[in-house]
Amino acid sequence: MTHDTVIVCSKQKAHLRLPQLVSSAGFSIKKCRLVLVKPNVCGFYHPSLELLSSLIQYLCTYADETVIGETASMVHTPERQFEKLGINSLARRFGAHVRTVNLSREQVFKVKVPKPHCLKELELPESVVKANIIVDVPKAGTHGTTVITNALKNLFGLLPQKHKYSVYHPLGMDRVIADIAQVVTPQLNIIDAGENVLIGTDPLAADVVACDFLGIDPLKVEHLKLVSQDRGESLEDFIEEIKIARF
Repeated sequence: MTHDTVIVCSKQKAHLRLPQLVSSAGFSIKKCRLVLVKPNVCGFYHPSLELLSSLIQYLCTYADETVIGETASMVHTPERQFEKLGINSLARRFGAHVRTVNLSREQVFKVKVPKPHCLKELELPESVVKANIIVDVPKAGTHGTTVITNALKNLFGLLPQKHKYSVYHPLGMDRVIADIAQVVTPQLNIIDAGENVLIGTDPLAADVVACDFLGIDPLKVEHLKLVSQDRGESLEDFIEEIKIARF
């Protein structure tokens, strides 16, 4: 299977066979110091707690520390959402090696964007910069500004500013997302797509497949086109290369 393989399976199979499924998607992991898991906690679409639990259990075998991280939004604080959604209780089940973290409270590092669309540099929390592996865990949904909110859009939640809307939306959200994608590359993407789970190592490929579940034409999603172009390939050609494996 190529690195553009996206696994499609039921939630039940994802819970029972996650290690085998992520391996089939092309993901491998060795012992490491820090894994950052980024669920969509302060947005509108929250991934399954059971799915998140299966992921943390898998990662704990390899990571000295697993951080479940989110930044503040204008409406929510990560602390309140972690408690409300049961993620704090989930983390406590795994002991001191798993923590929930408000990434907006961490030290910020400035990182240059290689080919900026609108941002020459990004401010990123310490855990994002220092993580050995980043796992992106969104729930697929529609979005009024960006058409789709999924793996790539979920990376917007790594920017530490609370008032993200007023800071970044005037610049064009699709362009902002494309800039983030040049700097932050999750090695594993596990998407809650309702009755199904999508698993892949490439967030762009995962987003393209998610579009089909949402009834969206990926060619009409501007940030998908920009991310593909930044890689030196048209989105049309990229779509032809994606392999889908159903379990």
